[in-house]
Amino acid sequence: MKRTGFPVIQRAAALASFVLLEASVLAAPTSTEVFNRHFESIGGRDAVARLQSVVARGTLQEAEHEFTFSLQLKPPGLILLTASNNMGALFRHGRDAQGRCWKQGPQGVHEITGRDAGELMDLCLGLHLPGQVGLFEKLTQAVCEDDRDGDREVIAIGRKDSSSPFPRLLFDQTTGLLVRAGESRFEDYRAVDGFKVPFVLRPDARTVLRVKSVSFNEAVDDSVFEQPKGATPMPKDGPMGPERCQTLLSPPGKIEIVRRPPPANFGRGALPSLPSFDPKSSRHAQVDLRGYELTGLDLSDRLTDLLHADFDSVTRWPATLPPGFDRDRIMELGKDPGLGIRKLHTQGITGKGIGIGIIDQPLLVDHEEYRDRLRLYEEIHNPANSPAQMHGPAVASIAVGRTVGVAPDAELYYIAEQHGVFTGPGKFDWDFTWLAKSIERLLEVNAGLPADRKIRVISISVGWSPGQKGYDESMAAVEHARKENVFIVSTAIEQTHKLAFHGLGREALSDPNNVNSFGPGSWWANLFWGGQHRFGPRERLQVPMDSRCLASPTGPQDYVHYYSAGWSWSVPWIAGLYALACQVRPDLTPETFWTEALRTGRTLRAVHEGQEVEFGAIADPAALMESLRRAGGN
Repeated sequence: MKRTGFPVIQRAAALASFVLLEASVLAAPTSTEVFNRHFESIGGRDAVARLQSVVARGTLQEAEHEFTFSLQLKPPGLILLTASNNMGALFRHGRDAQGRCWKQGPQGVHEITGRDAGELMDLCLGLHLPGQVGLFEKLTQAVCEDDRDGDREVIAIGRKDSSSPFPRLLFDQTTGLLVRAGESRFEDYRAVDGFKVPFVLRPDARTVLRVKSVSFNEAVDDSVFEQPKGATPMPKDGPMGPERCQTLLSPPGKIEIVRRPPPANFGRGALPSLPSFDPKSSRHAQVDLRGYELTGLDLSDRLTDLLHADFDSVTRWPATLPPGFDRDRIMELGKDPGLGIRKLHTQGITGKGIGIGIIDQPLLVDHEEYRDRLRLYEEIHNPANSPAQMHGPAVASIAVGRTVGVAPDAELYYIAEQHGVFTGPGKFDWDFTWLAKSIERLLEVNAGLPADRKIRVISISVGWSPGQKGYDESMAAVEHARKENVFIVSTAIEQTHKLAFHGLGREALSDPNNVNSFGPGSWWANLFWGGQHRFGPRERLQVPMDSRCLASPTGPQDYVHYYSAGWSWSVPWIAGLYALACQVRPDLTPETFWTEALRTGRTLRAVHEGQEVEFGAIADPAALMESLRRAGGN
């Protein structure tokens, strides 16, 4: 039988395909070529090799928890990452000249090896430019292959699922820049003194480091990287262990202020450059100027950025500011609780005779906004000896502040509580068991109060979800409070009471008493106008949230303006409004309050870039109080 072969044309096509395939294989870059292109992109291999140190500073955030950090790097592989927050939590991670990796936190000093040490090295690789030279030289024979990282085409050095101690490195095919080392991702490359460095680092899906400044060749002594004495091996279960938390309660039969946390000190110096505001981003504190020295900056053409800035009494300003930026006016407008609340105060509706409980973070108990209204300050599972932090003074002043509060004559019962533990910078293990205990403690205190001074509402600026530790206990505590005629207002209110609210946005120089000044809040405005976060009129009670000037943790007479905010600021506003309503109608229930607040609320036609949408119900405190007064026969 005659053997059938390919036709001539088919054989030619096959030969051409083989030649092209062979050429493409031969043309694939080697790892050395990939590394060289990367170094060319960031500033040149020789220039990088001559760097003596790299120091980066910025913020580290995981969910609602924020740290400030500094990262010091020095060849051949010295590392010191220091992270702290204004609650007093401090963590240091390092690698010394002997190659030992270590962690230092509230539970002491531990040596780390294996994956923990590798994660630290991977995170630092994006900024440790000199260290890249040595590492990449060791990987010149590593497998080099095309790959994808999501929608991005990359060149990978190292195989997937390899047992190699070196991380798999991904380089952008277009720019040549390193975009991933192991699980750590590097984004937002910017030029600094002739080098390109990433200004966003993501060690995992929950944590982000945002670099604010980078400097090269600072004098950094090798001794700062040394492993502290007394290091012990890392426990086999991984985490360093919980912070040392304490519970401080009043003596039996008494209610007292059990501790006076010291003022917070953000430890910020001169800001090298002013951040820019991005209207397309929903990120909070884009232009964070709290505590910074700005006197060396030229801000004359930065009006838009300044109108969207957070700043405080400690911020130091340059002599010349752009026309249209009046920081004192912004603060005065921000102190007004808005929507006609102060007019109610002139009518004697101030929350007098009503108790408000707050469960939050450590409080600056002597702040002028609420010190005369504070009846109880206790701590339950709170970091030992922690200073005041930003959240506590803010929510307390929103509820009962003498000038910024909704209910300035209400009495404040406060518990500082931490619903979980930090096990490292950006790593928080939730446990709402402590929140449940704090609710029960306030109910215990309430049982001993006179009938005309009872706690009627508890403000909790956090939410909890099924599956989280302490969820069942917290839901049970809320049910207990309901039976005791105490309204728990939290960000979990849809679960606990089948009620819904939202926080309103307002430009910093607009009138907080004009309902037309308000619109969707800063963090959800883009979603709203994009078609999400839409809801029918009177489905959600909408209350002020953004552009508030509140008590600051930095001193008893200090204030802070927050341009953007979250539901944390709306919760105590609602609690204060409920206190006013209880003064007007003592037999009030949460359900009646909410029904009337929605019924009397204002609905607007919101307009944005040609879109017009019905928007409401925005709380109308005067109409609500009148409705409750008529229904109660007063």
